[in-house]
Amino acid sequence: MSDSKPALSLRYYLNLEESQDGFKLATLGKKQISRFLTPLVSVGIIAWGLYLGMATVGRYYVFLGLFFLLLQGLMRYWFLPMMFKRQFIKYQFGKSEQGIELFQDYFELFSSGRPKKMFPYADVQHFIEGKLTYMIELKNRTVIIVPKRAFENSTDQTLFVNSFKK
Repeated sequence: MSDSKPALSLRYYLNLEESQDGFKLATLGKKQISRFLTPLVSVGIIAWGLYLGMATVGRYYVFLGLFFLLLQGLMRYWFLPMMFKRQFIKYQFGKSEQGIELFQDYFELFSSGRPKKMFPYADVQHFIEGKLTYMIELKNRTVIIVPKRAFENSTDQTLFVNSFKK
């Protein structure tokens, strides 16, 4: 890779499904245990209520656990996806071209209407592969979502993955 010409240059527009996949990676993908922790606490409350007995105060624990489990399901599978879709459409995130260029010691990001920003590879804190996208999180909490469909061939994709894996 030379510093004058990028080894890989990608330009892409994110669609709603890719944005949702990237958001899921950014929020839940880093620690898989966090995805299951709150439902397990709710199930634990239900189990504690059953242990105490449905005839006594245990029924309140069972109802409380079921209520928490219902709220978590509604938030995770209905409310948050609906709000994400609404914001995606409202701010027209899919209509702005994005891009990334890989050089030997650094990579550059750009989004239409903004100047390019340069980051060294050492600034990458997390790199996660999802179903439709790759998510790169930098130390300054910047999140970059790159769709897998943006790659022309598997060689480019391998170069991209190897550049960001530590």
